[in-house]
Amino acid sequence: MDRDDLIFVLHRPSSAENIGAVARVLANFGLSRMRVVAPPSWLGAPRTGRGKNATEDVFRRARRTARKARSVLDAAEVVPDMAHALQGTTWACGTTSRDVEGRPRISPRELGAEVARRLPAGPVAIVLGEERRGLSDAELVHCAAVCTIPTSNAYDSMNLAQAAAVLAYEVAVARGAGVPGPPPMDPARHETVEAFWARTRALLAGVGYLNPQNPDAILAEWRRLLARAEPTQREMELLAAAARSIERKLAMGPGPGETDD
Repeated sequence: MDRDDLIFVLHRPSSAENIGAVARVLANFGLSRMRVVAPPSWLGAPRTGRGKNATEDVFRRARRTARKARSVLDAAEVVPDMAHALQGTTWACGTTSRDVEGRPRISPRELGAEVARRLPAGPVAIVLGEERRGLSDAELVHCAAVCTIPTSNAYDSMNLAQAAAVLAYEVAVARGAGVPGPPPMDPARHETVEAFWARTRALLAGVGYLNPQNPDAILAEWRRLLARAEPTQREMELLAAAARSIERKLAMGPGPGETDD
């Protein structure tokens, strides 16, 4: 297993201290890749008045809790959205305490084994949501599975860094146990899948298939279907080529001897 192919994604974290603490957790378990989806507040001026911008100020404060893991923090990639956070990955698992329709729900132990199995085939991501609200359904639609850490019903909310520690530990356990099974064959890359869905969404909307008031509701079901199929990169490219052909045909209109019927 190449540990550098496992990416921990922090989606719009609100606490600089938590970012530093997650970096420390990753270093504890020999992991090094972290991507941070910047919240809107990072576009403004620094909160403390120090640094050139809010992002620089956040990472300056995060270094206090990162301690000896500053190299992980310094190498972290700051990205604008989930699409960029999952770029290059072949599989992603989001974390949530909620039931999410159509998404396989796995335990931290199962997540560790799944990460170990999939990493030889390409980069994978574990996505943790913003501290106060977690990941929304719209954000989880980008994840093939969801993981829930079992906690007391009386208090089911975990600190971001604590959740990262549980999951990083399970990955370490799975890594030490060896590869649990054959990896998927040439899994499709996230950006190829998303490009297909962007084109398909436009096509289906253009022919009136989607409800204009809530076009993503039916697409979410289609996404779950395709996620269960686990297409290869080649298969995903074939689907994208088919969508392009349909798009060109619709733009051209009926050919010689054809009708709109």
